[in-house]
Amino acid sequence: MSFKIGIDVGGTFTDFLLVDEEGNPKIYKILSTPDDPSVAVMTGLGEMAKEKGISLSSFLNNVVIIVHGTTVTTNAVLTGRVAKTGLLTTKGVRDALEMRRGIREELYNNRYLPPPPLVPRYLRVPVEERVDYSGKIVKQIVFQDVDKGIDLFEAEGVEAVAICFMHAYANTENETRASELVAQRLPGAYLSVSSEILPQIRFYDRVSTTVLNSAVGPLLRDYLMALTGRLKSEGFSGILLIMQSNGGVTSPETVMGLAASTLLSGPAAAPVAGATYAGLHGETNFITIDMGGTSFDAALVKDSKPIVTTNGKINRYALALPMMEINTIGAGGGSIAWIDEGGLLRMGPQSAGARPGPACYGLGGSEPTCSDANLILGYLNAEYFAGGRMKLD
Repeated sequence: MSFKIGIDVGGTFTDFLLVDEEGNPKIYKILSTPDDPSVAVMTGLGEMAKEKGISLSSFLNNVVIIVHGTTVTTNAVLTGRVAKTGLLTTKGVRDALEMRRGIREELYNNRYLPPPPLVPRYLRVPVEERVDYSGKIVKQIVFQDVDKGIDLFEAEGVEAVAICFMHAYANTENETRASELVAQRLPGAYLSVSSEILPQIRFYDRVSTTVLNSAVGPLLRDYLMALTGRLKSEGFSGILLIMQSNGGVTSPETVMGLAASTLLSGPAAAPVAGATYAGLHGETNFITIDMGGTSFDAALVKDSKPIVTTNGKINRYALALPMMEINTIGAGGGSIAWIDEGGLLRMGPQSAGARPGPACYGLGGSEPTCSDANLILGYLNAEYFAGGRMKLD
């Protein structure tokens, strides 16, 4: 007796696919636990074990592989609930993160504003140093600047630090020396170094990607450490693989250091699976749609091949790591409706999540959400929601 399991942790629900050794699939669905997503994962695994009439430990001993996609990092960026992050960068380019590419994305919309930078200006610390395009160190790093930045980060309770110096892809020395000092003085902070995260030209792409990695890193690290610890304590000795934004999988240890590679971890599964299922029906060009509790994701598949890009965005922040070309917006079933200053009805990106969830869940939610509207309009079956596991009111 052996099993394979697929898990997708969303902002509202955690979904499971259990496949036995004969290839028979079964789907499970439970509410997510945003404070610690690993709790929902273990609860779902416990339900599978109970249904099989064996203990959780015995069940996990027979699980050979778990493939895990997650929107933990995706939803953090969409809702702005990221780790407090500090940035050390070359003096003179401190504001590149906020200036972006210097163009307005909607050219003729004078009211179109850029998203707020993930690191506010007072936490973007300039460091005297310089490397030229060829890798020659033009100016040695001034460690007093690094120390001042660390003092500020410590005083402000920064959880993560990003380091991005000009032309560090050509010579990593200054970044490496700065990172060693940060690691020594702030051992508990999550640290991202641009020459390790994205060693390539184009400064804005590199700084944005490095900052994104730090902003979501502590969340993913804490979650995966909790999950792997719980699985190990229950006797799981199989393979655990984490879905990446490019549609591939890797180990938990790898993504803990490269958290930004999971920013489309959950959504990336849709184009891959879509190509397989559509192929069975002879379809080669199509669009996949994935609507969860917090986000709405759409992707184009052309000639049966999902499109991979290194010029991606997540909530309008540049992400230059390889990723599926997926358009993601903060509009899911739990997205909260609100009235803006002009009196217009808006939806999201804030979500009611799983706790308290939409008002119709009866778990204490009081704000109107997309799911509440769908229930009132009759689009949802109040008696058979989530496979009959929940009744809506």
